[in-house]
Amino acid sequence: MSIRNCLKVAPPFLKGAVVAAMIGPMAASALAASDGKVVFGELFTPASGWALETIDSYVLSRAGCLESLTYMDYDASIQPALAESWEQVSPTEWEFQLREGVAFQDGTALTPQVVSDSLNRVLNASSPPRSFNPGVIDSVEPAGERAVRITTNAPDVFVPNRLASTETGILAPAAFDDDRINPVGHCTGPFEIVREIPRQGLELKRNDDYWGGEVQLAEAEVRYIPDGKVRSVMVETGEIHIARQMPSSALAQLERSETVEVKTIEAPRTTSLYLNNRVAPLDNMKVRQAIQSAIDLTGIAEAVYEGSVNPAAGQFSPSTPWAPENAAPMPQDLERARQLLAESGVPASELQFELLAYVERPVLADLAAVIQFQLQQLGMNVDIRVSEYGAIEPQLLAGDFDMVLMSRGYLTDVGDPVGMLVADYSCDGGYNLAGFCDPEVDAQLERASAMVNPEERNVIYRDLAARLQEEAVNVFLIHETISEAVAKNVENYQVHAYERTALHKDLKLNSQ
Repeated sequence: MSIRNCLKVAPPFLKGAVVAAMIGPMAASALAASDGKVVFGELFTPASGWALETIDSYVLSRAGCLESLTYMDYDASIQPALAESWEQVSPTEWEFQLREGVAFQDGTALTPQVVSDSLNRVLNASSPPRSFNPGVIDSVEPAGERAVRITTNAPDVFVPNRLASTETGILAPAAFDDDRINPVGHCTGPFEIVREIPRQGLELKRNDDYWGGEVQLAEAEVRYIPDGKVRSVMVETGEIHIARQMPSSALAQLERSETVEVKTIEAPRTTSLYLNNRVAPLDNMKVRQAIQSAIDLTGIAEAVYEGSVNPAAGQFSPSTPWAPENAAPMPQDLERARQLLAESGVPASELQFELLAYVERPVLADLAAVIQFQLQQLGMNVDIRVSEYGAIEPQLLAGDFDMVLMSRGYLTDVGDPVGMLVADYSCDGGYNLAGFCDPEVDAQLERASAMVNPEERNVIYRDLAARLQEEAVNVFLIHETISEAVAKNVENYQVHAYERTALHKDLKLNSQ
């Protein structure tokens, strides 16, 4: 059976939600292209009470509310934000000079003490962020009238990058007065939240006192729309202006639209089948390698993604300086896969797995159906469960799973692969879903964090990437592109490959 035929017989629940599911007060109040208001279709629904150490912080940042000391621009360069400058004053100490005259939307002044308190809350969270955690950061404290001092446990050249993370965003003290974090009126960004509708979206207004200058739009709105197919319909009908992460199946129609422009960029991101190396039989490398050999990467890129992506040649795209020399996609080889299973000594009765996927990236459901079929050819029994990401993240972090399809950016955390590699492949990594652990790798990554010369770091990254591929720690499937659909009357919108920015001060609507 071909991949295309496999998709045709996939269970109905894998085909995405219907537009009718979006009926609600936010959908009913649509105001497309009117009165200086832009409606943004967000794929993630906040699920952690706005805890900054979670993906909720990305939602706040894209909404134009939350800001950090530094900012990662569209080209991954680190720019001043709430801090106007910074300096490494010793191998383990950095000082950040705050901008003068910045106030939160509730009128509270931005001071070194306020910044230190906000960052320490994140640092002391039960699950601190991957880019800013006690394994890296020793302390945060005021250092004079306008400075904040960040002390690291070891020399680290990426501290300015770490502070560009949305997870190190700064909220006013009043945001933390209750048990639940409340961002309404407590940000510094160009837009202020005026109303939160739980699980549906945010209503925003222009911050007239924004430190960064005049904000073009009078209003904005964020809608939480997990299903990409629904987002594509809503942007085409004009119900929303910007739709993130368009599924490949929607691109052809959107590109024919007279009112919508599709913006596509290459993404520093790989979709992978993450395997829990801690649990039997996936703790057996030959079983993992058999899974790797059974999957048709080229067929997936052509059929599931309709040729809009390239099959993965490992963790990193071959065009990057971090990919091993001559990196190439693993070919499907069912004969080799069966031989590896025979060598593994694992009885067929143990080849039963649950495969998780999340609805925010709807292509993952179709991808799960294809992988299920391909692994069945080896006698593996694979059950699929698809849900919102927030519902499965606790299970993933607890290591209570077999396999999960994951879209993972390798520059998202700090703008350099070391952030993702430490999080995903160090022994104590905050997102080490695979459970990979080698103290020598930890030592290599620690050395990389202190290396000023990028090429010296790249040698370490290439060696680790080759090992991950060889041992099938995870199965790397495709290198992604990002396609977003934008109404043609929206000006100054760019796709941010690192997912930090959407609604910003220069965004506006023209009169067409």
